[in-house]
Amino acid sequence: MKREVSATIYDSFFRISATSVTIIAVLEVLMLVYTVVDPSLFGENIATYRLFYVTLLSVALVYIALSLYARRDLERRFRLLDVANPLCCLCFYTWSLGVTYLDSLVYQTVDPTVFMTFALCVPLAFYLQPMVYAVSATIADCLMLRLTATVAGSLGSLINLCIFFVFQLVLGVSFMRLQKTLAEHIVEEHENAVLDIMTGFANRRAYEQDVSEPESEQTFGDLVYIAIDINGLKTVNDTLGHDDGDRLICGAAQCMEQSFGQRGRLYRIGGDEFVALISAEEDELGTLFEDFEKGMELWSAQNGIPLSASYGFVRRDEFPDEPLSELGRIADERMYEAKDRYYQENGEKRRGLE
Repeated sequence: MKREVSATIYDSFFRISATSVTIIAVLEVLMLVYTVVDPSLFGENIATYRLFYVTLLSVALVYIALSLYARRDLERRFRLLDVANPLCCLCFYTWSLGVTYLDSLVYQTVDPTVFMTFALCVPLAFYLQPMVYAVSATIADCLMLRLTATVAGSLGSLINLCIFFVFQLVLGVSFMRLQKTLAEHIVEEHENAVLDIMTGFANRRAYEQDVSEPESEQTFGDLVYIAIDINGLKTVNDTLGHDDGDRLICGAAQCMEQSFGQRGRLYRIGGDEFVALISAEEDELGTLFEDFEKGMELWSAQNGIPLSASYGFVRRDEFPDEPLSELGRIADERMYEAKDRYYQENGEKRRGLE
């Protein structure tokens, strides 16, 4: 799995892998129970069969434990899927071949039920390089052919051989579909890379694209460039924690969406830095900013965290010949002047807090 895939997509495949291994663990528990319920079926090889089942169960339980340990930490999940998945996949392949070989010695047949393990390995094999998967699957095919040949001569062996290759065909198709799904997700993520995940706003990449394209202004009539910066985010992070700091960012975004969202496009260009490009006439701006400030006051009262923001704005008709990037520079200057006034009024130094 590649790291360019988003955490959401990564989580989905993480759950699929954990579910597959959990199913394998359940199957091994059932087989161990079966060795107790009907030990005569396994004859003198019962200890070997139990060793096979206990071994695979132990590997599955370790994987499940690691999954639980890594579930809240994205980097741990990267390490688990990048390292443990290929190892478990190869381990389960080897186990399937071992049990099949034992079956060929004990029962003089090849039991197709063991191929369920191959099917459950596909989500794990998804994290192997395609060449590694192809080589391991080819080796498995050759070994299965060799084992089947040693017990050839019965209709059951021929049927089991056909079942095995049907499984391999299904697994190959499944593997290619998973690879195709990953490729599609990567393309989708690339296309959606202009969105900020936390707020749902356009991100800095989208902002820079829009600012650098003169035709983007044609989207707006009576263009107003607004630069917005949250006040005191560092203080909230240091005193209340980063979770509350994230809530503050999302709360500010919510208030911006309510006040400006229907009039243009909103961008999050930094940790607590936002830009709004909106269409509004001069006499409408006072009402818009009043609504924005009231929205922040209401959010603060509802969430128990003080939320305020400094902002500066520029109307296109003030500087009709300047590029959009220059309007942004002027709006930033006005926003920082407002921020300085805010901290002077509150008896704090801005640079010590931001």
